Amino acid sequence: MIVDLFAFYTSLFIAWMVRADFMPYFIPDLPVLHFSYVHFISFWWIPGVFIIFLSFESLYLHNLPFWDEARDIVKSITHASITLLAIVTMGKMGDIMSRLVLLDLWAVSVFIFPVFRLWGKKFLYHIGIWREKILVIGAGNAGRLVIEGLQREKHMGYEVVGLLDDDKDKAGKIIYGKKVFGGVEEFPEIIKQLGVETAIIAIPSLPSEKLSVLTARVQSTIPNTMVIPDLKGIALLNTDLFHLFLEEIFLMNIRNNLKSATNRFIKRLFDIVFSILAMPILLPAIGIIGLIIRLETPGFAIYTQDRIGKKGKTFRCYKFRTMHKDAEEKLKEMIESSETLRNEWEQNWKLREDPRVTKIGRFLRKSSLDELPQIFNVMKGEMSIVGPRPYLPREKADIKENIQVICSAKPGITGLWQVSGRSNTSYRYRVKLDTWYIMNWSLWLDIAILFKTVRVILKTEGAY
Repeated sequence: MIVDLFAFYTSLFIAWMVRADFMPYFIPDLPVLHFSYVHFISFWWIPGVFIIFLSFESLYLHNLPFWDEARDIVKSITHASITLLAIVTMGKMGDIMSRLVLLDLWAVSVFIFPVFRLWGKKFLYHIGIWREKILVIGAGNAGRLVIEGLQREKHMGYEVVGLLDDDKDKAGKIIYGKKVFGGVEEFPEIIKQLGVETAIIAIPSLPSEKLSVLTARVQSTIPNTMVIPDLKGIALLNTDLFHLFLEEIFLMNIRNNLKSATNRFIKRLFDIVFSILAMPILLPAIGIIGLIIRLETPGFAIYTQDRIGKKGKTFRCYKFRTMHKDAEEKLKEMIESSETLRNEWEQNWKLREDPRVTKIGRFLRKSSLDELPQIFNVMKGEMSIVGPRPYLPREKADIKENIQVICSAKPGITGLWQVSGRSNTSYRYRVKLDTWYIMNWSLWLDIAILFKTVRVILKTEGAY
């Protein structure tokens, strides 16, 4: 809560500065806004509104991954800001509180609050305050994924202190950086010995009856128990859970958001608005990059290529030319003369050390700037800002099992596979990420991918 108050007053200060010092340059008729301690004192109740809405989303009770927490924070701040605008308008308090300051406060807070919470929790984790011991039951692949995920999401405040597994060869050894203290049946003693209050049962392959018994026993020993069910591959982000009490079963309502005409309209509107706002930056960049390409090698700076679009229809996809003009002939000669290159090409449809690529082309590929012209495909309605990869027609045979799902959405300039390792991932894994994205789509997922895209581009991760 202290971090949230600090985030609020930082956001309020920035919002006030924007209204008082910057907005008059763009809106000359705005009245002069003066700040005084009387104003500051009169705002004492406003952070309380923010805290109430943050509490309503259980943000002081649950430890969530960053993007899940950020989504709930944005929702809370939006509801709080709407409430404040209504109070100020209906209460005729415009002389005390500027509505423009409230709008600026909302715009700043949706960025400041998640970042301050992230930094604050990481700091508290490192000094040992925001840290809860976790015991992982199961040292297989699921256990590994739990450890990797919690180490990455340190702001959740979970520290894995050990593992349990029935594999005797693992007993006493360090697995995934954590010690295996013994078998699964030893959990009561190990829980007491390590002083943990949360256990994660990471054995999804365990038969349902045995899993049920183990969960009940662990739950009776410790305050918090988490279970990883065997639901790999099922879209779970857009899921509602229903409990039929007498029958002792749960029903999962798995929504396909892109089947909704309203959601498709929202996604298209987001594409158009984003493209229009980005054009003043993108158009000069496209012009400069195009000129550099023409200066290095003769030929057109932008080329088009057939790609698979929505409903399986092909369209002409725009990209900056990153190769020499005779690239296809060179490729044919290379893969015919080298079995190693042929295997790499057939596995990834890419070559790490590709002699066909120009000097500026290597930079464009590494920074992903070669895809900037696809903004015109977005404006034409052939592509989306975020979506699955635009596949080549020759790749149909490789994605035949998933082609129905992939072709149910427009391909994107960026997507989940671009922020999950890009060219460092296998072809099969990229296809899997694309299908997962489509089945789990939400506007918030698109926003999260866009932020991650900026980070990946700046770090030039996984591209060649």
